[in-house]
Amino acid sequence: MRIPTTRALAATLVAGGAVAVLLPAASANAMNPCDSYDPPDTCWSEPPATTAPAPAAPTNLSLASVLQSSVTLQWTDNSTTETAWRVKRDMVVGNTSTTTYFQPDSTSGAGTGTATWTDTSVTPGASVYYRVSAVNGSPSYDIPGYSAAVGPAGGRTKPAPANPVVSPTYGAWDESSTAIWIHGTAVDWDTTAPIQVLVWHDGAAEPTTTANAYASGFNQQNPGYGDNHGYSLWMTKKAAKGVHRICVQAVNVGGGTAPAPSCRSYTVYGPPSAATNVTATVGASTVTVRFRDNADDETGWFLQRSTDGQASWYAVGNQQPAIAGTGGTGTATDYSTPAAGTCYRILTVNTYGQTASAPACTP
Repeated sequence: MRIPTTRALAATLVAGGAVAVLLPAASANAMNPCDSYDPPDTCWSEPPATTAPAPAAPTNLSLASVLQSSVTLQWTDNSTTETAWRVKRDMVVGNTSTTTYFQPDSTSGAGTGTATWTDTSVTPGASVYYRVSAVNGSPSYDIPGYSAAVGPAGGRTKPAPANPVVSPTYGAWDESSTAIWIHGTAVDWDTTAPIQVLVWHDGAAEPTTTANAYASGFNQQNPGYGDNHGYSLWMTKKAAKGVHRICVQAVNVGGGTAPAPSCRSYTVYGPPSAATNVTATVGASTVTVRFRDNADDETGWFLQRSTDGQASWYAVGNQQPAIAGTGGTGTATDYSTPAAGTCYRILTVNTYGQTASAPACTP
């Protein structure tokens, strides 16, 4: 600022009264007349520029939120003299880095603590890196002092429009003899709110579930989205033997499209399937029994005979080895001359039980 300087007036007494005499100003030979030996009556002096002392540097810079088009920074304010913050942002796209500087206002003298600032000019799906320093330059003639910078803190904004993501998981410990536990996370980056999850069991729709349960570490991996994006459900197993399939699909919100269902399978085990097409052909001193094998999980099979109207059954010979696959033909022989009306059947076995075929009886 300019500081006025006024030269004093001198008075000389003369007979009969006083006369005020203004002393003449010396000629201005210096570059700045205020700096000369004999300055004019009034001049303006410019104080030298000073450098404001640098405030204490911030620490602990982190990204509190990384959404699609905004990133919220958080750091520890260690100064009470800053007048603003200096934020440097690097955006990396491919092999190109572009740098942008921001100088958001600060509350001077508010004391130390946690400071936050949100960058609302980022683009979806971009890599971003930030550094922050404190600035002190309140008088207009001061040269601002910058603290050391803290950072970088970096992340990648979520894509937009985004497709929802769902992840089902289960293991042996999640499964009982009658039910299976499906659990995981589901999120659509177009919203921070919980989304719906569709469920199918062997192609039949089940009640929709909401992915709003606590999922540990989710927000740590996806800052700003929170931890309430988990889901969990028990599905009663189908009683039918075989492979069954459970599928889940996240419901799309906003832009993007729903992904393909994500599926898991489980197997219900049980006794082998029964043989079919059993025939008994009587020879001179033997009976030949033929059948169709329908089991691919049998460990073996027996030929059985009943001579009391199927009230009781007895094995004819030892257990026979399993027939590979299904659809093959098995053959067994009873080396005897059975009485008329003797019945035969095939008994397939495995570790889960045994299954008898329909009988075939001799004339």
